[in-house]
Order: sequence, then C-alpha cells, then structure tokens
Amino acid sequence: MSEANSLRATSTDAQDYVRMPAELSRPDKHSAITKAAAEMFLAEGFERASLDQIAHRAGVSKQTIYSHFTDKQALFRAICAELTEKLTIPLRKPRKAGADLASILIRLGEDTLATMLHPAALDLHRLVLSAAARFPDLGRTAYEAGVERMISDLAALLVQRSQLRDGLAQPISHAQARRMAEQFIGMLRGFHQVRGLLGMPAIPAGERKAYVRSCVEMLLRGVAPA
Repeated sequence: MSEANSLRATSTDAQDYVRMPAELSRPDKHSAITKAAAEMFLAEGFERASLDQIAHRAGVSKQTIYSHFTDKQALFRAICAELTEKLTIPLRKPRKAGADLASILIRLGEDTLATMLHPAALDLHRLVLSAAARFPDLGRTAYEAGVERMISDLAALLVQRSQLRDGLAQPISHAQARRMAEQFIGMLRGFHQVRGLLGMPAIPAGERKAYVRSCVEMLLRGVAPA
C-alpha cells in the first residue's frame, strides 16, 4: 500500500475517536503542526519527511495531524497557502487615501520584493522546486496559490485604476492587466531572488528601492494596446 493510501486509511480510523470539535478549533495545534512540517520538509525534503517526525517535532500525536490534514500533500499545500498569505499581504494593505497608482506600486513592489527575499520564502521556494519534479501537482498547487494569485490580484488593481485614469491614459483590458502584472512581478524578482537562492548577499536597501521605482516607471511607460 502506498504511503498516501496508508495515511488515508489510518486517518479514517483515527478520526473515529479523535476528531473532536474542540480539537479542530485549536489554532495553536494547527500552527504547531504547520511550523514543524515546514521545518521537517526543509530538513529532509518532502518525500523523506514523515508524519511521525512532524508529530514528534510539533509535540502532538499523529492522530492530531489527521484531524487537521488528510495526508502529507494536504499539509504541504497548507504551508504553501500560509506563505502565499504572507506574500500577498502587500496587495491587501490599506492604501493611503489619495495615493496614486505609481505610489501604490512602489510601496507594493518594495514590500513584495522584501518578502520574496525573506529566508523563509527562499527556503520554501527551494523546497517546492525540489518536490515539483517528482510531484507535479504540488508544483501546480504552489504556483496557483502563489504567483497566480499575486498576478490576479495585481491585475484587478490595474484594471480598476485604469478606469479612473490613474497613471494610465485609458482603461485597459483584463488581458493587458494580466500581462502588466506578470511583467511587474517578473521585474521585481529579477536576479534578486536568484542571488538569494544561491546564498549571495542582497543589494543595499537604497539600491533596491531605486530598482523598484525604475520597475514602476517602465511598467507605466510601456503600456501598449492589447
């Protein structure tokens, strides 16, 4: 029996006597499990890390993990989703009243790039890349929950602002907005993320701010008909 099928079978048995409402409502248990899982996945890799190891590190029973997640892949997806929440915080931050599109994009770009270069984000990026070749569905899940969500949220912002003629001379289509969002996120990453993944020091904060501003200028200057 495969590990995934074994886990599902054991999960069904375990849930019969441990899946209690109080258990599912304990956010501290959930956080402890995802934190321990992230640490074990990074240390051992997705395939080698076991639920027994994760349970031990989190200080919970394996049955407690079953009460929160159906299997190891679901746990991995949850970790990706939590990181995505952090990565997309800049898009959800309250915007200063009266701020124009350029100012919003500069702030967004600075926050997003800083988050991308955070050690935890770089570690998870390495983990996803190492697991994606063997488990393509995990790669797709990570992409859809991460980059795809960022592109969609940013595209919606660009369409909205274009309708107000804020930074853009005329309303843009959804297709144009998605292309612009992809370009902007791609420019932000540039070689900064590559340096981080290879363990090289980041450029000074001042240079990074100037880089983000130049990305915003290029984005708004280069709008072309769809």
